Amino acid sequence: MVPDVVGPRLDHLLFIEDTTGNVRADAPPAGVTVSFAANFVMGAPGTAGVTVDAHGAVTVTAPLPAPPALRLLDFLVTATVTEGTPPATKTFTAYKRFHIHNSITRMWLTPASLTVHQGVRRSRFTMLAEFDDGLYGDLTAWCPENPPNPGDQTFVRPAGTATPAVTWSSSAAAAVGADAQTGLLTGAANTGNATITAALPATLAPPLALPPTGTAKAAQPWNTPVTLTLVDGPGFAAMANSVNILILPDGFTTADRPGFERLARGLVARLRKRRRTRPYDLLKDKLNYFMAWVGSPEAGINAHELMGRSHVIGTRAEARETDTAVAPGAVAGALHIAAPPTPATNDLFLLNEPDTAFAFTLGERPAAQRFLAIRSVDVHPSRFDEQDFDDFLGALRDPAGATVGGVWTRGGKDQDRIVVFAHSRRIGGSNRFRSPSGRTIGMTFDDEDIHRIEDAPGGLGKNLLADTIPTIHLDLWTTAAHELGHSLTLEDEYGGGGVLPATRVADLAATANVQPRSTLLTGGNLDADKVKWRWPRIRKAGVLAAVPLALGGPLFRVRLEAGHAAQFKVDDVVRFRRRPLLTAPPPTDRFLVTAVADPEVEVEALTAAAFVPANFPAGTALISPVRLLPDPDPGARVFGPDLELMHVDVRARINATRNPLNARPEPTPANRPCPGAAAVPTRARNFPGRAPNPPQYSSWIVGLYENGAEFDCDVYRPTGVCLMHTLHYDPPAAQGQAYQFCPVCRYAVVDFIDPTQHGRIDVNYAPRYPR
Repeated sequence: MVPDVVGPRLDHLLFIEDTTGNVRADAPPAGVTVSFAANFVMGAPGTAGVTVDAHGAVTVTAPLPAPPALRLLDFLVTATVTEGTPPATKTFTAYKRFHIHNSITRMWLTPASLTVHQGVRRSRFTMLAEFDDGLYGDLTAWCPENPPNPGDQTFVRPAGTATPAVTWSSSAAAAVGADAQTGLLTGAANTGNATITAALPATLAPPLALPPTGTAKAAQPWNTPVTLTLVDGPGFAAMANSVNILILPDGFTTADRPGFERLARGLVARLRKRRRTRPYDLLKDKLNYFMAWVGSPEAGINAHELMGRSHVIGTRAEARETDTAVAPGAVAGALHIAAPPTPATNDLFLLNEPDTAFAFTLGERPAAQRFLAIRSVDVHPSRFDEQDFDDFLGALRDPAGATVGGVWTRGGKDQDRIVVFAHSRRIGGSNRFRSPSGRTIGMTFDDEDIHRIEDAPGGLGKNLLADTIPTIHLDLWTTAAHELGHSLTLEDEYGGGGVLPATRVADLAATANVQPRSTLLTGGNLDADKVKWRWPRIRKAGVLAAVPLALGGPLFRVRLEAGHAAQFKVDDVVRFRRRPLLTAPPPTDRFLVTAVADPEVEVEALTAAAFVPANFPAGTALISPVRLLPDPDPGARVFGPDLELMHVDVRARINATRNPLNARPEPTPANRPCPGAAAVPTRARNFPGRAPNPPQYSSWIVGLYENGAEFDCDVYRPTGVCLMHTLHYDPPAAQGQAYQFCPVCRYAVVDFIDPTQHGRIDVNYAPRYPR
């Protein structure tokens, strides 16, 4: 903010979600109140010229105190939303930081040239500014994100007016138009250029400077067909019955195409062959990997973090992100009253943006309240529309010209399996949700910790230097395995976010490897009998191709998918279990295999329990669980109990102490308070004396460990170490093999894609099973 402007009404930007949908905060639901408060005392020394009204609108009046006088440099405004009455009051807060500068020194649009597809739904330039104190700001936020309704004040405006401070225009609207208020671009044609101008009132514009401009280049519409390349897998003809993974480039120019394709092929080769990321190697015949080439006009990534220059002084430098997030408990003191800095002392910058195909970003714009991880790879909020992306995906075709990309559009069967390589060696990655369904996995391709930047021509900010493309790094491969795991029912297994909120409990029902504490309580006690991963270990499994056929009495004929029956033998003890795993009821009582003639087996029920074949359609799993041996009396058809992923003695120990495995043993009280984030690998300490051996490391024991879904408490994960933790790999040391998928994650992924591989993952698990 600068003098003579008024900020947006925050109650026009704040939305409240309840059980019926979203509403704006200026018209809250019944029984809900909204208030705004700054964390400084208006009128106190140093705060002259800055006020915040009841709607959260900030006004800055001139003149501000001149240096070296102390003045308010930045502060927070907090929105507090309350529902209900004490003692059942619910309170939610959101907060935003405001920076106060005396004047704008220069402004510019970035990227300098922007590709605009015909019919594009969301695209606009970013408007950056440098202020008199040498600091940078993103003034795009001065403009409304969407065309405002009459009376809306979702934008910065000159004092005494009701119109946005920034006015946008196009020199050639027939090619690319620009909305005057929002700056949103209209792709009117598929060829041609337009100069886009963002103008400020004379009272606010930099002195003696022309309005900032950028070149918009019209391009083909998003639904222009692109031909897929099969990297590996069963191929186009098998897409209907395979899991299809799509790999896309962002920030790779035409000259970079060989490097992108080398990375894609190297990634796929490792997932298909290396045991370190098992079970992907076992599932290779069910996984199709495709890539599509889309070149970017410029190389690199939209790096949105606040950058701190380091190591090198001058026109080129190295930079790292600076975290501007404020913890909720620190909001009250998060303000600065001081003398303004001088430009010569500033080493913090916002980087200019390259023009890339899909506008993926590393991180998010500096904010007091973060919504993304600091190294997340997400999409540019002003340059990406989900429907545009669906248009592109839906037009993907096979080499014969048939359209096949619908599997990846929202609602398609592979909507969660899109990988985007973003052109940066700076380590980063995330698996983002699309709205209302689907995911994209954004990831960089190395584990470096710095950006390389240089002064832009004309002094208009700092440009990112595009990184070279290396050979495939271990982190790319393991990060891809981790992120694809999210698209195959797995959740993150680490903390950092405090206590799991009640609003997240229902979401975690669809994940295989984390479980809320609230679903594990009986009479207020932790109850391991309710653990979701009490699944039987499986030595053989096949998938039904049809409903079982009753042959009379206890006999049934079962037709399996091609090749699945061959693994079964006469006298195998089997059960039927519905799929998908997470919503399936428990397996049936036992049956005995009496005959095998691929693709069919005949089975005989061993109990009088009712068995209704119609309840077990195609897709059901026929499983042969691992049993405790020796069997008591196999001749009399008395068999040992099935072994579960979580050993019965581990379950008994948790129930005896009412504490997770990472808690210390007695005299620790039952249901002891959660201590917070746990070290990784997390040791299983809740045993008198030593933990069971095997396994070699106690963190391998399947049970309950605190931390999961990025929260510390009131949520559990199955083991003390797993590839679904934030640490994807470890140097070859004592636990060099630890960062693999845990048995529970392997089990869930195999069951989701190809249950016939259960026996092979159990062979790996057997030596680690506690004894």
